[in-house]
Amino acid sequence: MATVAQSHARKTCRLAQALCRIGLALGGQAGSRLAGHLSMPASGDTLLRLVRCAPSLPLPIVSVLGVDDWAWHKGLRYGTILCDLERHRPVDLLPERSAEDLSNWLIAHPGAHLIARDRGGSYAQGARTGAPQAMQVADRFHLLCNLREALMRALDRHHHDLREAARTAAASHHQPVQPVTQAVSVPPASPPAPAQQAKEISRSRRLERYNRVMELHQQGISTRQIARQMGMHRGTVRRFLRAGQFQERAARRYIKRTDRFVEYLRQRWEQGCRNATQLANELAQQGFDGSYCMVRRCVAAWREPDSAHIPGPKPAAKHPPPVHHPSANQVAWLLLKNSEDRTDEENAFVEVLWQRCPEFKTAAEMAQEFAQIAHDRKAELLDGWIARTHGSQVPHELRGFGDGLKRDFEAVKAALSLEWSNGQVEGQINRLKMIKRQMYGRAGFDLLRRRVLNAGWTVCHKQERLVGADFYTASLLRAWEVMARRLRTSPYLSLVSLAT
Repeated sequence: MATVAQSHARKTCRLAQALCRIGLALGGQAGSRLAGHLSMPASGDTLLRLVRCAPSLPLPIVSVLGVDDWAWHKGLRYGTILCDLERHRPVDLLPERSAEDLSNWLIAHPGAHLIARDRGGSYAQGARTGAPQAMQVADRFHLLCNLREALMRALDRHHHDLREAARTAAASHHQPVQPVTQAVSVPPASPPAPAQQAKEISRSRRLERYNRVMELHQQGISTRQIARQMGMHRGTVRRFLRAGQFQERAARRYIKRTDRFVEYLRQRWEQGCRNATQLANELAQQGFDGSYCMVRRCVAAWREPDSAHIPGPKPAAKHPPPVHHPSANQVAWLLLKNSEDRTDEENAFVEVLWQRCPEFKTAAEMAQEFAQIAHDRKAELLDGWIARTHGSQVPHELRGFGDGLKRDFEAVKAALSLEWSNGQVEGQINRLKMIKRQMYGRAGFDLLRRRVLNAGWTVCHKQERLVGADFYTASLLRAWEVMARRLRTSPYLSLVSLAT
């Protein structure tokens, strides 16, 4: 009888197990809706109660452990996820991100001989304390992220050079044509558009904040106190102080369907063709699948605002496109690319930037070399690369990145020689985020932990295996319970007669 139903239970074991699995997969309300469609009606509270009462799965000995953090509230509070990299499943969740919590968990669960982690110092300290015999492996993805961040910090100090390089590269790539000289009456300047006014207001606010931050810094106030007083993040304050000058926001660049045909449109425009309909028809013959409005918007910027009031032939003037000022993040990605992977415009910008700031040429070459070392797993070249970061032409941000690699040398060398990394842990974190958002922040840590761990395990025990036939069997058992209740007999007797 214990295999069919527990004493004083209102559900059979199979039905309770099926509802528990639904609660683990979908949560309360969504699971309740699915259970109703499967003829197993249950409330959301019932499903969550079954999930909380479910027995915990036994934790095997983990030999290769992956450690990373996940956000309760991004930027404020973080937890820790532990994954078995050999079995590709999470093994535990910790509510805090600290060296002490990780150390206590490793002491309580011995057996790990390899720990893959990110570059965080707290996890490194916790692994050394809790499992001193285990080999630590830094994550290769985080190594490349740290390299890109070092380049970004170096580029932030040369914000003016980035803008000038973009302007020079755009002028050299698009040589302007001298228009036909003609006496033209200058129309009165029109007021700026509402969108432009909003941009100016936002820029003035950011400039005021920047000036206020610099004033507080000159008064000797610490970064943390400035952030608290201004209501800003400490990273933003540090970025302001590191740049040394006000940084203009980089305009967002959109990819348009007419970008591939801009050169042809400019050629036809210089030849005197001003009809957007005719230009759209010509582009359609070349494979353009856009509309006439797209072509009209593309050529609208080339029209003279006062050309409609001038009699006679219109001058054939070539107007260069607006200059795109890339951000430090975009330039860092460009420096990590090979010249073959960049476009002609990007190569022209990089060449001008190297002429203005020769140190970035050295930084780009060293960054590409480190990325190749990480890609090819050539750990024997790491010592020489770190030694070259102390050269005179290397930015001090890249030198600091090399010093960080030297402090964590063993873990970095293991990352460049072994196959293990934190890639699958990042996938488990993505799944944890989905489960956390399904719960709308209403449940506690205990329920989140049970859903992440139990739903992530592939159940191997026969008594816990759940396939489609079990749902069908649970539905039959539910139907027999209803029938027995209507006949005013015990449902357990009906189930026994069914089994016999």
